[in-house]
Formats: sequence, structure tokens, C-alpha cells
Amino acid sequence: MKWAERFRFRTFSHTASVDELLTELFRKSIHLSSAIVVLFAERWYIATVTGIIGISILYCISELLRMHRHELFFIAKITRYASRKRDKGRFVLGPLMLACGTLAALIIFPLHTAKIAIFALAFGDGLASLVGKRFGKIRLAFFHDKTVAGSLACFCAVFLSSLAVSKSLWKSLILGIAGTCIEMLPLKDYDNLLIPLAIGFLSLLLRA
Repeated sequence: MKWAERFRFRTFSHTASVDELLTELFRKSIHLSSAIVVLFAERWYIATVTGIIGISILYCISELLRMHRHELFFIAKITRYASRKRDKGRFVLGPLMLACGTLAALIIFPLHTAKIAIFALAFGDGLASLVGKRFGKIRLAFFHDKTVAGSLACFCAVFLSSLAVSKSLWKSLILGIAGTCIEMLPLKDYDNLLIPLAIGFLSLLLRA
């Protein structure tokens, strides 16, 4: 990812906080782009599901090779650049859980419900981390790695995206609160799987 390195050094001062923010921005741009999957699934459902499965398998192969100091095309470079400090020297689960969460939503739920679930994952979890890293000054009392700004961003994103699909104000409020509560939990990368499943099932119960 030499182009990203050049952009970083030319545009920003090289500090640990800036470096962490840019890495998070790169990671969450992938996160946010998962919302596009819904558009593909509306027109090419089978191809979209097959594509996610294929990409997931390819990613697993790339990670296993990377763990043995081999690289598969450009995938390993992207993974290395986007990985957090806790992921160094380990199989990076984030992208795989993101794919699994998106795939599970498409397979388990009707497409209307899957939209709500995937949008909650893409926008809610994605924006919570970015806003929390950039503007999060006040941390939550019981979840010290979470911030008030990040949680508010998550609520707004899940609420608005759910409202855009369901057209129901009160149902979207419930989904927004639920998405925020799940995002607060210290689940690490597994929230990429839990958020779409939980929001999807809740949407079915609410008939959102």
C-alpha cells in the first residue's frame, strides 16, 4: 500500500494518533462499502452470495499464507495496512466476520430485512468507530473503550438507515437503541457477525 503511505506522510504529520486514525479510516471504508452488497443482491442475488463465499475463501487462504510469510496477490498488503495493533502476527478476523455477517443476513432473512441488518452493520458499526476515534472525548462508564460520540453516531446511523427502509419511526428507534447497545459490548471483531443477526431477527419480530 505504498500510495497510502505516501498520502499519509504528505498530508498529515506522522504521529501515533494520526496513524491510528488513518488505519481506522481505511478499515471502515471497507466496512461502509459492505452496504453496496444490498444493491447487487437486489439484482443478482445468487451471484452476490456466491461472490461473498468465494472472496471469504480467498481471504482465508491469503491469511493462512500470510501467517507463513507468503503473500497472495495484493490481499495480504491490504490486510497488513488495515490491521490493528491487536491483530499483529495473528489471523485478522475482522474482514472475515464482516463477510460472514453480511452473508448470514442475505441467506437467513428476506431481502427487505437483510437491508436493515446490513445497513446497521455497515453504517452503525462503521461510523461509531470513526466518530469515536476522531471526536470521542468522553468515555462510557462501563465500557471504557467506547465513547459517547461513537455511540451517538451508531444510534443515528442505525436509526436513519432503518427508517429509510422500514418507514416506521418507532420501529427504527427500537432498532437504533438495540444496535447501539450491541455495538457497546466488548465483542471485538465478532460484532460484525452479531449486529446483523440481532438486528435482522429484531426487525422480523417488529415486522419493520
